[in-house]
Amino acid sequence: MAKKYKKPAPQPAAEKVTAAPAPTSAGVSFFERAWIPELILVVAAVLVYAASISNGFVFFDDDKAILYNRALQNPSFAKFFSGQNLGMYAPFTWIAYWLGSAISGQDAWGYHLLSLALHALNAVMVFAFLRHLTEKTWAAFFAALLFAVHPIQVEAVSWAAALSTVLFSTFYLASLLAYLQWRRSPTPLWLSLSLAAFVAACLSKSAAVTLPLVLVAVDFYLFKNKQLGKFWLSKIPFFALAILFGLYTFSTRAQEGHDIEASSATFTLPDRFFMICQTILFYPVKLLVPLGYSISYPFVKMNGAWDWTYYAAPVILLALGFFIWKKWRTEPDYLLGLGLYFLPLTVMLPFRTVGSFELRSDRYVYLSCVGLFFLAAVFLEKLKPEIKNASLAALAVVLGSLAFQQTAVWKDGVALFNNCTEKTPESALCQCNLGYNQLINLDFQGAVQHYSEALKYDPSTVEAYNGRGQAYFQLRQIPQALEDFNNAIEAGIVTPKLFLNRGKCLVMLNRPQEAIPDLTKSLELEPKSAEACYFRAVAREKTGDPENAIRDYGGAIRLNPNYVEALVNRGLLHYTASRFDEAIADYSAALKVAAANVQPMILTNRANAFLQKNMNAEALDDVNKALTINKKYARAYQTRGAIYDRLGQKDKALQDLQAAQQFQPQ
Repeated sequence: MAKKYKKPAPQPAAEKVTAAPAPTSAGVSFFERAWIPELILVVAAVLVYAASISNGFVFFDDDKAILYNRALQNPSFAKFFSGQNLGMYAPFTWIAYWLGSAISGQDAWGYHLLSLALHALNAVMVFAFLRHLTEKTWAAFFAALLFAVHPIQVEAVSWAAALSTVLFSTFYLASLLAYLQWRRSPTPLWLSLSLAAFVAACLSKSAAVTLPLVLVAVDFYLFKNKQLGKFWLSKIPFFALAILFGLYTFSTRAQEGHDIEASSATFTLPDRFFMICQTILFYPVKLLVPLGYSISYPFVKMNGAWDWTYYAAPVILLALGFFIWKKWRTEPDYLLGLGLYFLPLTVMLPFRTVGSFELRSDRYVYLSCVGLFFLAAVFLEKLKPEIKNASLAALAVVLGSLAFQQTAVWKDGVALFNNCTEKTPESALCQCNLGYNQLINLDFQGAVQHYSEALKYDPSTVEAYNGRGQAYFQLRQIPQALEDFNNAIEAGIVTPKLFLNRGKCLVMLNRPQEAIPDLTKSLELEPKSAEACYFRAVAREKTGDPENAIRDYGGAIRLNPNYVEALVNRGLLHYTASRFDEAIADYSAALKVAAANVQPMILTNRANAFLQKNMNAEALDDVNKALTINKKYARAYQTRGAIYDRLGQKDKALQDLQAAQQFQPQ
């Protein structure tokens, strides 16, 4: 079809090019002034999160990851880098935790201080990355400021154990900045720095493996579909490392006892589809409506069906995909924002379950939220300057105030999970962790109640079986404890403590032959467990295998030289085998560390060993000491009666035998 002729627009007259006058401070945009935007970002982050520095640890990962982390006990770089720990290979995170402990010891404020400092740095790097990539300074500042103060970031910044999230994000952003610099100045140095920062990010947290996808998005934004082919070669090292770190993460999680197949079987394939679609839209809603934040957002069906939002999510995503397809050439900023949101989130979506919890979490969008904030900025940037700047200021104040309030939720574990049960009462995770709090505070009945609530909401909460089993064990409800430990093991948990606990139950139920394999498994998983050695010795003793029992008691004593029960029991086996010198040596070692209430028993045991060696004076001295501590100890009177009888003091012997009968437990 013929085109309509358009008259060319008149061209302006040629002008002589002259040097523009140097801009005065009055003529420079606020956002272009050196270091002023960066300073505001740092100040905003500090104002919002300074209160979190006084928060303590919470009994959810802080205990395992920090307080009882074996990599932090007698720390060394060799220990940090030597193999997996807690199902992860994250040596840089262990180093960060070590720095936190170096700052504040057993207090949490050092960890919170590090998180705050890194978060402020990350906000500055978000600003630099978006500004250099898009050349949209206002939009970059908007996204960075919301990144700094939005309440969805509280979990990542105010939780000591989540220092790993903030840390890996620092290296992730550093890698992106170095990559952008390489695009401007393509020298090997910048690409090498980008790759090195990526490795550091992966050594902090495995979630960093998404970075190569973001690099592709950056190239696509810069070059559209031009020149992309020749840049794939530069991505090969990034993708290769991402695959290696990803595969190793699955391996280390399996070594730690997280059965991926078992825990993933809770949901069907159609369930997973709806869960993934709903989760992709879930986080934008949490960003848009900054209320109701919780440590747990469970996937819950009602009467076998999902909430309507799950079924609507695929339709909404399909419409969004159509919009992107229509707009990606003319509105590349939209595609960039969605890419920066979705690509870092991909490994956090509920494709599979590694463990039983944490299918959705605020910290999973710590980096991804940058993309959505940038999208919002692109829309608002079209407004008049006074309107968009006022909107930015109002948003920063409102969101910062909400985030400041949210930091109090992370004061301690009780505050955290009480908030969780208020916001998501159906959360098995919250009930499970409140049960754990009761357990460590020795309220075993309360622990049973919370763990039972967790199992009511989600019978697949295998950690609740383990925790409730421990509470039942402490309440001496051994059959119930054994049933829970059986359920936990059948569900796929493989930890040394769990097999130890089941073995202990079997020993106490007088089923020692069944206990030995569990205790052996516990020792295979944790060879330095003195308690597992001790209980396997008890089981072997009960099965009539005293020599192997002695060897296991010896193993327990080597691991813990002050293990009184092991010393006493081994001494008794030596006594039974007429090895009286060895028995005396064990009893003597036990007496050096034994509590006062058990000393009469040990003294009496040693007195009997002395008596067998005709060391009557030593035997009499021990038994007199025992009766000085406990004047009603029947066994001591029996032993002293035997000593007096051997010494020919029949009257005293008779008196002691009568006293023994008087104080004999009924």
